[in-house]
Amino acid sequence: MRVAAIGQGYVGLPLSIAIASSGHTLYAVEIDPIRFESLRACRSYIVDVTDEELRRETENERYVPVANLAEVPEVDVYLISTPTPLTEDKRPDLTYVDRALAQVAAVAGPGALIVVESTVYPGAIRQHVAPLFEQLSGLKSGVDVFFAYSPDRVDPGRDAELVDVPKLVSGLDDQALEAIRTFYGTVFKEVVPVSSCEVAEFTKLLENTFRYLNIAFVNELSKATSEMNISLREVISAASTKPFGFMPFHHGPGVGGHCLPNNVHYLNHALSSAGHKSDLLNAAAEINESMPRHVMQRLAASLQRQGKSLQGATVLILGVAFKSGVSDSRNSPAFAIGAELVSMGTTVKVTDPWLGIDMDSDTFKAVELTAAECRDADAVVLVTDHEEIDYETVLASSNLIFDCRGMLNAAEVEQL
Repeated sequence: MRVAAIGQGYVGLPLSIAIASSGHTLYAVEIDPIRFESLRACRSYIVDVTDEELRRETENERYVPVANLAEVPEVDVYLISTPTPLTEDKRPDLTYVDRALAQVAAVAGPGALIVVESTVYPGAIRQHVAPLFEQLSGLKSGVDVFFAYSPDRVDPGRDAELVDVPKLVSGLDDQALEAIRTFYGTVFKEVVPVSSCEVAEFTKLLENTFRYLNIAFVNELSKATSEMNISLREVISAASTKPFGFMPFHHGPGVGGHCLPNNVHYLNHALSSAGHKSDLLNAAAEINESMPRHVMQRLAASLQRQGKSLQGATVLILGVAFKSGVSDSRNSPAFAIGAELVSMGTTVKVTDPWLGIDMDSDTFKAVELTAAECRDADAVVLVTDHEEIDYETVLASSNLIFDCRGMLNAAEVEQL
């Protein structure tokens, strides 16, 4: 089949390569000029796609980068994998989806299958996406074109093949469901159909919010156990020996990435629209969003015990990416921690082996990790536990180490 995939980020690029590897012709639409040139040069900027995979599918002419959907010949399937962030008042922002939809509306022909992969709120496909497309194109959903929703289950840096993860699919009507089920059946090893787009939309939010809530739970406990002289990480490790009824989650400096910090608000929006208020979701968001300030306060107390203050101090943050093993820094707690420290009069430096020193920020300076940088800092704070960090140098050269991830077990290291 001929497929056009709009958006070549952490969701779109791995999905596109999987589709091309399955024998389809995939037109990869990427409007960002830097990313587009990287794709043309077969240089992957996504950890889950190698340069070799990109080059193989490009040379086979199954993966074709394009800068504009207007350059693409008529295709059978359109995939939309664009970001869905929040507005300033933390409501769903479908601006990028709408822009992609407008591009599809300008070129789609009768019989096309349009699949949204982006995270949306329950009811978005039926109440917003399909009506907007009909208005823009003059084509009717369920008659001229067919709408389906298939939420991504991408976990950047996870050591697993994308096609091994069961693919959830749904359609606005029976014909759309059968079309997407058949199409993704040629790509994924298992396809899981559900009865409606609303079920699929809600499932995506449930999957991510489940994790977000449990992280909030252990984050809240971490604040208490630090005062009780109890190691919460040891408690979690001990509880993990129970073979049923427990699943380990770990506390940290905050929750980053594109999905988890946003999806809780997408679910909250859905519940609010149905006339329900969730105190639990609001509390979880408040707890997780409070962790960067908690890190700053704990660090202030640690420096005070050494006769120092945050004001006038220099702090070196290890890791800016939102999780280990990736270069994605979206919503990373490192930014919020840096802002908290700067507000206290602290000079903040950061280092990240996945991002290098070309990191623009109003709150910190990016440096290479060296023994001298560690010695010059009054405190070194481990925010993201990349394997590539030179921990031996950190342990040997630092005046104070504050570990937010439980990575360093040395006696001289203070733990979150």
